[in-house]
Amino acid sequence: MRRLVRLGGVGAIVGLVGLGAGCGGLAVPPDPAVETTSPTPRLPQPVLAGLDVELAQARLDWERRVVQVRVANESGVDVTVTEARLTTPGAQGVAVSARPRPVRDGVDRDLSVALGAARCTDEPRREVGTRGAVPGSPDGAASSSEGGDASALVELDVVDDAGRTGTWRGVPGDPNGLLARIHGEDCAAATVGSGARLTLSDTVELGEVDGRTVGSVTLRLDPVPSGPRVQVLQVDGTVLLTPLGGAPSWPVQLDSSDGPAEVTLTFEPARCDPHAVAEDKRGVFLGIRTRVAGGDLPVFFLTPSDELRGAVHRFIGTACGWPDS
Repeated sequence: MRRLVRLGGVGAIVGLVGLGAGCGGLAVPPDPAVETTSPTPRLPQPVLAGLDVELAQARLDWERRVVQVRVANESGVDVTVTEARLTTPGAQGVAVSARPRPVRDGVDRDLSVALGAARCTDEPRREVGTRGAVPGSPDGAASSSEGGDASALVELDVVDDAGRTGTWRGVPGDPNGLLARIHGEDCAAATVGSGARLTLSDTVELGEVDGRTVGSVTLRLDPVPSGPRVQVLQVDGTVLLTPLGGAPSWPVQLDSSDGPAEVTLTFEPARCDPHAVAEDKRGVFLGIRTRVAGGDLPVFFLTPSDELRGAVHRFIGTACGWPDS
């Protein structure tokens, strides 16, 4: 007579698991707490090598010290730049783009980055962050574009439509000498500011010369106590304003060693087409040429107040005889 043995409760479960483990009949379920991941696919090196980078700047961004990292894609693959980073010896920190930009094959796109505070001392000329690929690694495409500052560095985090990722790393092209110009302006302004405070009046005074309406603004110099000697030698005209008589600039003689002083800059419109005022970006920024402690500095620009910008635009309308100006 055959005896039947009942298997129940926990004993049955343990017995079946043991049976499965011993005979290969049952699989143990995976632990849900353990995640299995596959490596992220990497962009082939030729795709990264098909990207070219140079720097540009829109006129509206000049005052804000924002520059564009311009990415040209000749790789044959559509990509998205998820982040662009610019390191330059003339500015502190790393300038980072705010949002991703798709860069389709055969086109170029700009990613705007805001430069950090100016660096005008003899600090180390390169701040290389830990992010991004190391030159020479399979992930990076170290490049040196013609016309670039070898001390500048751009890193681009890139992904294509298939999810492959990579980092382009190299020297950006700078065909217009953008970084040198920004650094010169920044440090000239800082050096002058250590010895004098320069300000423009907020209003335009109207006058008449030989039957023509002319305007004038006041440039004032106030010395900084214990600062270096500052001499203002020249003020440049702009795309909207030309010195009376058509000269390209106003000769100026302001000297901080003489104490507070001011000079009147008289001008007439450089042009009378209304769209020049409607599209104005830099027409009221006056270029200042100075000498500090006996050394000539690069030109820098005084930022006009909103009141002065509006007054200059109204003056041009009046001087040019626009209706309802």
